[in-house]
Amino acid sequence: MLVRILGAVELVGSGGVTVPLPGRRQPALLAALAARAREVVSIDRLVTLLWGDDLPDNPEASLHSAVFKLRRALRSVSEREVLLTRERGYQLALSPGDLDADLFGELVSRAAGQPPEEAAVTLADALGLWRGQAYAGFADTEIAQLEAIRLEESRRAAVERRAEALLACGRAADVVPMLEPFVAEHPLRESARASLMRALHETGRTAEALDHYRNHRDHLGEDLGLEPSRVMQSLQVELLQEPPARDATTQTRQVTTVATRRGLCDLQVRYLRTRAGDVVAHGSTGTGPPLVVLLGWISNLDVIASGRDPRSSLLERLTDDFALTLYDRVGTGLSPGPVRDFGLAASVGELADVVSEVGPPVSLLAMSGAGPIAVSLAAERPELVASLVLFGTFADGPGTFTDKQLRDMVVQITRTHWSMGSKLLADLYRPGASDEAAWHLSEVFRESARPDVAADYLASLYEHNVMDKLPAVMAPALVLHYRGDRLIPFRGAQQLVAGLRDATLVVLEGRVHLPDASDLDQIQQNIVEHVRAAAG
Repeated sequence: MLVRILGAVELVGSGGVTVPLPGRRQPALLAALAARAREVVSIDRLVTLLWGDDLPDNPEASLHSAVFKLRRALRSVSEREVLLTRERGYQLALSPGDLDADLFGELVSRAAGQPPEEAAVTLADALGLWRGQAYAGFADTEIAQLEAIRLEESRRAAVERRAEALLACGRAADVVPMLEPFVAEHPLRESARASLMRALHETGRTAEALDHYRNHRDHLGEDLGLEPSRVMQSLQVELLQEPPARDATTQTRQVTTVATRRGLCDLQVRYLRTRAGDVVAHGSTGTGPPLVVLLGWISNLDVIASGRDPRSSLLERLTDDFALTLYDRVGTGLSPGPVRDFGLAASVGELADVVSEVGPPVSLLAMSGAGPIAVSLAAERPELVASLVLFGTFADGPGTFTDKQLRDMVVQITRTHWSMGSKLLADLYRPGASDEAAWHLSEVFRESARPDVAADYLASLYEHNVMDKLPAVMAPALVLHYRGDRLIPFRGAQQLVAGLRDATLVVLEGRVHLPDASDLDQIQQNIVEHVRAAAG
C-alpha cells in the first residue's frame, strides 16, 4: 500500500494499481488524515476541514459515511487496519514506507551522508517521487496547507542540494538545464541562483552567469527591498576573476567563495542566561562603536545572516561602521523557550542583559515593534544608552493601531492560521510585492517563531505605551519612518518626535515598512552620522 500526496492525492495498491476514490470527500478525507498522519484528528476538526461553513444537515453522519468508504478502500490494499477509530476522532496509522512523503524524506536524509556522486543519484530518486504540487487540489485549503508548504520547501531545498552535488562532482552541464526553469520559477532563491551562475561559468557562459547576478539584484530590490548578500557579491567577484574550468564535464571542483569583507555571514552566535533565567542567542560582527540591534517583533539570526530577512541588507552595510550585536527574543529564532512573560518589562530586562554583555554604553537601533523596548531602557537606565535610532516604530500602541477589532483579528489569524497570518503581515510589510516575494517574507516569519509565540508577542506589542517615558530619555534619537507605512503608520514617528527631548526626524517616501534597497545609502549615512555624533 502507498498513499501518494506528492502530487494528486492517491491510494495505490500492489502492482502500482491506483484505487479509485470517487467524488471529492474521500480524497479530501485521505488528504486531511495524511497531512496529520499518525495523529488522532477529532471529529469536529475533520468536519470543519471537509465542509467548512457549508455543513451538511447531519455532519457527523456524513463524516462517518466518508470514513466507511475510505476504510473500505484502504482495506482493499492493506491486510492490517490503517484507518483507526479513536475516542471522538480518527487516526491514519501508517507504517514506514506507506507514505510517499516519508520515502522522500528518508532519501533526502540519506543523501546528506553520501559523497557527491551518490548524493546526486539519491536526490534524483527523491525528486522523482514528485508528480506535481504536494496535496494538489487541497494545498490551498486548511485540509493540507501547512504540510503542503513544508513539503514544497523541502522539495526546493532538495533541488538546490542536488545542483550542489552535481557541481561538486564536475557535472556543471547537467546543472544548467535543471536550474534554469527552477530559478525562473523561484527568482528569489539565492542558493539556486548561485549554483546556476557557477554552472554557467564552468560551461564557458560567464556573461550569462553575470546577467543572472544582475537579474537577482533587480528582483531583490524590486520585490523585497534587499541588496544581494555578501556571499553573492563575492561570487560575482570570483566569476570576474577566475577563468572557467577547461573541461567542465570531467573536472571535480571544490565550490568556494571569495570573502571580500566581514559581514553578517561572519555572525558569531553566543548564548547568555538572563537574570530572569531565560537563554538568549546573540550574534556579533563588524568593527567600530557598539550598536545593539532590536530586530522587532520576531526574528531568526540564521535567517538574518543568510540575507533573506528584510532587515538584512541594512544590517550588512552597518557592519562596515559598527560592532553590531543582534539578538533573538526569548522563544524566537535561536533563543529557546518557553516564554514565561511576553510583557514590556520582561523585554526591557532582556535587552538590559544583552547590553551589559556587550559593555555599555551602546547605541540602540530599534526596528519595527521594538521601539517601546528601546525607549524604556533609555529612560530607566540612561547610563546604558548613548544614542537611539528608531526605525519604523512607535511609542503608543493603542494610539498607533487604533482599530482594536483589526488588531484582535490579526492576532487570532496568527495564532490559528500561521501561514495565512504570516502572508497577511507580509503583504503589509511590502504592499504590491509579487506572490513569490510575499511567500518569501511569510516564510521568514514562520522560521522565526511558533504561531502561539508570534501571536502573544504581537498582542503584547499592540498594548505597549511608553508616552510617559519619552521626556525622561536623555540620549539623542534619530527617528526614521516611511510616510506611507501600512504596517506601523507614520503617526508612530510623530509620537516619538513630539515626546523626546532630542529627536531628529527623517521622513522616507514610500509605502513599505522596512529599509528599501533604493534608500539604503541615505539610511546608512543618517545612522552613521547620528551615532558618531552622539559618541563625540
